[in-house]
Amino acid sequence: MLIAIKKQLKPQYLIAHVILLGGGLILVYPLVFMFMASLFTKNEYNTSAIGLLPIAKHPTLSNLKLLFFSSVDKQTSYLYVNSIYRTLYATFFAVLTSLLGGYAFARLRFKGNGVLFMALLATQMIPGVIGLLPTYLELYRFPFAGGNHIFTGGKGLFDTWWVYILLNGGSIYILGVFLVKQALESVPRELDEAAKVDGASTIRLIFQILMPLQKPVLAYIAIKVSIDTWNDWAVPFFYTNNSKLQTLASGLSKLTAFAGAPGSTANYPRMISISLLLTVPSVLLFFIFQKLIVQGLANSGVKG
Repeated sequence: MLIAIKKQLKPQYLIAHVILLGGGLILVYPLVFMFMASLFTKNEYNTSAIGLLPIAKHPTLSNLKLLFFSSVDKQTSYLYVNSIYRTLYATFFAVLTSLLGGYAFARLRFKGNGVLFMALLATQMIPGVIGLLPTYLELYRFPFAGGNHIFTGGKGLFDTWWVYILLNGGSIYILGVFLVKQALESVPRELDEAAKVDGASTIRLIFQILMPLQKPVLAYIAIKVSIDTWNDWAVPFFYTNNSKLQTLASGLSKLTAFAGAPGSTANYPRMISISLLLTVPSVLLFFIFQKLIVQGLANSGVKG
């Protein structure tokens, strides 16, 4: 015990702890700033000199109430509910496609397996911004939808729930497929053969035998996708106009886009409150499940 205490009192350990403490304070500071700024009224914030730590003379919880009571602000409730629904939907399908895709590449023997897998990984090298315009045109010109006769005449699937259904549920989460494939390759094939001898179907093999063994990897995929989807603003921002289809991230993006317009009187405390609500769930999710995230990456064979 004394040896451990003496070891921690060495200068290099004290310096390391001071640096880590300073880094932790830097990371926590934005959250503290947002919470303190959310206690301002619109007029007080616009007329006050905001320092490193804003302190309201007349603090109010009205901005925070807008985030939790739909009867106070119905539009904010749309943003909140849409974010939750979209995150749950995207997470479910990401885990499902990752499990099935990873199983296919790790266990099924078919011609071109390796080439197809490398081609799938190669798509990750293409910046996502390149696909914005093609995706927009595909949605807008979707045949026989939204008033389109064939490809024109209406707006297709643009500005509908189909945007989220197709882009969040109809696509493959390639990183998840890669992680599950790597993890399954460490599981002996004899387990599959024994299950099939006992009469297990492929579906039962995947979901009742192999899936429980991949819980850390699947948990990592679920956490990462949920955080990414919760914070994603691009899909609702570019492919929807209806205010009832917006999420917290896209709603905040549109508020900040018009905040600097000439003659505008932006409600910064309210925008900061939305930012706080957008940030806190991701931070909490990471800190609560950080061990599971590390375990999932370790089990998949990915080295940092």
